[in-house]
Amino acid sequence: MRKDVTIVRFWRHALMVCLVSIAVFCPVWDGLAKSPQYGGVMRMSDQTDGISIGYPPKLLRVYGIKQASPAVETLFRIDKTGRAVPWLVKSFKENAVSKSVTLVLRTGVKFHDGTDFNAEAVKWNLEEHLAAKSQGTEKIKSIDVLDSETLRINLSEWDNTLTSSLALTLGMIISPTACKKNGEEWAMSHPVGTGPFQFVSWEKDVRTIYKKFPNYWQKGKPYLDGIEWIPIADSNTRTLSFKRGELDLILWVAAKDVTDLEKGGALVTRRRAGSGVTALVPDSANPVSPFAKLKVRQAAQYAIDEDAVVRSIFHGEAEVTNQWAYRGHWAFNPSIIGYPYNPAKARKLLAEAGYPKGFKTKLIYRTTPEADQLFAAVQGYLQAVGIDAELEPAQTGRWNQAVLQGGKWEGLAMGDLMPNPETAAALLQRYSGGGPFFTQMLAPEDYVQAIKRANTAQNFKEKQKWTREALKSMIDTHCLQIILYAQSFFAVSKPYLHNHGFYETPNGVGSTPEEAWIER
Repeated sequence: MRKDVTIVRFWRHALMVCLVSIAVFCPVWDGLAKSPQYGGVMRMSDQTDGISIGYPPKLLRVYGIKQASPAVETLFRIDKTGRAVPWLVKSFKENAVSKSVTLVLRTGVKFHDGTDFNAEAVKWNLEEHLAAKSQGTEKIKSIDVLDSETLRINLSEWDNTLTSSLALTLGMIISPTACKKNGEEWAMSHPVGTGPFQFVSWEKDVRTIYKKFPNYWQKGKPYLDGIEWIPIADSNTRTLSFKRGELDLILWVAAKDVTDLEKGGALVTRRRAGSGVTALVPDSANPVSPFAKLKVRQAAQYAIDEDAVVRSIFHGEAEVTNQWAYRGHWAFNPSIIGYPYNPAKARKLLAEAGYPKGFKTKLIYRTTPEADQLFAAVQGYLQAVGIDAELEPAQTGRWNQAVLQGGKWEGLAMGDLMPNPETAAALLQRYSGGGPFFTQMLAPEDYVQAIKRANTAQNFKEKQKWTREALKSMIDTHCLQIILYAQSFFAVSKPYLHNHGFYETPNGVGSTPEEAWIER
């Protein structure tokens, strides 16, 4: 009997040892199995090509920035908290008193043409932006090269958002030698940067091909042999191509397709990217427009049932918000009241504003299948209270001309998201008057001053305070934008593709091409 008990205890102990061993060592073996592997080409698709992919001052569209990113790197990157962190910059020092930012650059970095990345190259790139009056350069007064790896950016006024701008187009660095030798027009279609992949060819609206750069500054990277960027305008076609195995990664996926793709084994990265929300921007700066009147703008917001829009069109893959920030963002202001759905109040406000029978107007938006549904619903809500909005679906170029390139629109224009997660900078660049962006939007003095104070604050607490004040002024005081929803972005990939980086951070254009690898 005692012998039987001993045997039972022995096997019980042996079983426990096995279970513990499995618990301890399985993650290790799994980790080894998931170690990066070399080889393969990542085939990815977004909805359109850029206009320029190799000359940063003319990289005005987020598609072009994403398309160029395998070859052209930035001085900073955005981390998962939305803060700028050094990339081609090794370290930096901000000085609000002297109104300067000093950058210490990485050494041993080469451009794809074999020339050196150094302080002179960075200065040349920034001065090209200054000449083009690019976003983020408004306060740059001068640039001093202190030595081959150090330069100082001098500002006319302190700006705490400069490093965030240097994580976007302003911080994209190309070879000055290649651009000077071949010209700006050539550079627009031939990105020569420091990135992990080297440009091979660009067949407009068909395919952009990159190959592995063997002299990349991070030893042992990249893992992939190449990247192919394949623009497909139609979301359904893009999704079907992914399902057929013709693509490894797709961006700009319709919310209605996300759950189905996930159930089919695809990996979905969800992220609220960039600053702001999807909204309607009234032509409130046009004195003859009905939207020049506050009560009319308020009526338009009261007329729209955002909850119903999110449920029916975005299948829960978006968030209702009452302001130009999503819940959880540091700029979100809980004191904002907003304008909850109330069509009766909307009609009353229109009557008080002098439009008891309503009025006719227009609504321009960038067309996609999802946007067509959204704005048809918005049109119905507005019409129900007396605002008869004629829809003007536009391709990206036409929409850019109307709202981003100094153009004008009549009535309402879709306000799209900014790739910059730095809310104070995004407001200053697009929605504070001056410049080519949203020129028809009113910019009241108290609102503009709050934005300026947010950008010039010397600590984060003050920046947060004034950013929230600006948002309250935008919504509760002046109703400058008609908020629709806080959008989520989706990167959908095959399970064998790892570490592509798209939408892992609040940066709407960020990725990690040097880390991407394909599991065999």
